[in-house]
Amino acid sequence: MTKNIEESIGHAATKIANDINANAIISIERIEEQGFDEIPYHINVKVTIFKQVRKGVYKKVEYETKIRKLESGSVNPIKEILMEGINKDYIEKGDRVVCVQDESLGTGYKGLLFIFDVDKIFFDISTHNLAENISSDVVESVINIALEIAKEGREGKRIGTAFVIGDRNEVGKFIRQLIINPFAGYSDHSKKITDPLMRETIKNFAQLDGAFVIDRNGAILTAGAYIDVEAKEVDLPPGFGTRHRNCAALTKETDSIAVVVSESGGVVRVIKQGKIIMKLPE
Repeated sequence: MTKNIEESIGHAATKIANDINANAIISIERIEEQGFDEIPYHINVKVTIFKQVRKGVYKKVEYETKIRKLESGSVNPIKEILMEGINKDYIEKGDRVVCVQDESLGTGYKGLLFIFDVDKIFFDISTHNLAENISSDVVESVINIALEIAKEGREGKRIGTAFVIGDRNEVGKFIRQLIINPFAGYSDHSKKITDPLMRETIKNFAQLDGAFVIDRNGAILTAGAYIDVEAKEVDLPPGFGTRHRNCAALTKETDSIAVVVSESGGVVRVIKQGKIIMKLPE
């Protein structure tokens, strides 16, 4: 029965790929762990990529890797496979990908098939390794919220703000609260940046001076925070103010990234290791 399900999903993936003009099909399955160094909370998988070279003709590539163990229904580790495929030059910006996984990955499903478009933001997140130590959905959510703030402003005027994502203890050494923390006392689960219901709350608090601090799993630790770090050695072009410089200094001092919304121009910049690596929109 399981074999029939897998074959049916495979046939469906091929048909869907042809119908929607997908550029690639990715199949992911769990493999035995002999010969692998075990990493806690990770599983070993075989990735098979069928990349279209011309209409109806695909080139096959296979490799073995590790992904984090999946929570039931989560596709985040699968998106990390896509990012790895991008960095290996198997997947390109603008590709439409049909992804298939079987029940061996432990998602709670007999099989799972989904379609993903590799847009510019996801491609840049991949090539800059922004999700190396941070959940990919957290990085995407922060960037998308920042873009909305940059475009919409608040109450008819532009606003500037910043989001810092990193280890809560490491980043916390350089954070001083300017106001009473509006997120204090709530469980991590109830204040996830990835929760669509949090968007309006975040946009309201974006009007406050200071920055948001978010941990690697997406919990919003605080808003209205002052970044207390020496910024003299930051190498940014002339014209950037305190918000950008302090965020750059913090990402240089810690293993974190910052997403900064410019009040003056409605532009979003992503900063890593003290340098601006993305500017949106372009």
